[in-house]
Amino acid sequence: MRRATALTLAIGGITLGLTAGGALASAGEPERPGPRAVEAASSAGRAASPGFEIEIDPELDARFGPRPVNAVQAAGIVTDLMPGARVVKVELDEEDDRAVWGVEAVIGSGEAEVDVDAFTGDVLDGVDGVEEDD
Repeated sequence: MRRATALTLAIGGITLGLTAGGALASAGEPERPGPRAVEAASSAGRAASPGFEIEIDPELDARFGPRPVNAVQAAGIVTDLMPGARVVKVELDEEDDRAVWGVEAVIGSGEAEVDVDAFTGDVLDGVDGVEEDD
């Protein structure tokens, strides 16, 4: 009986040592995400993408500073005004010494270019001008 107890204790000690050693060895390694975590992270990145091109001239960006209306909000203003429109590009521009977002959208078989004030969100030009493609 003493032999069985001694054998059990020896096996338990070896198992504990291997488990603790493995835990200590991997403690310094960064955790590697599994395939589902990587997939979730990449789909989250796609959801964060606006789905259109954004072009910001660094000089205009520095000159006008922070603007209350960003490119994504300007695109939303245009799609609210033009149901069915799909924004393809938003560009920071200048019109009469004010910062505007030039929003290019496709609607039906035509295109529209709409200027949205980058500070007030007011639509300045282009809502009624949908140009049909040939």
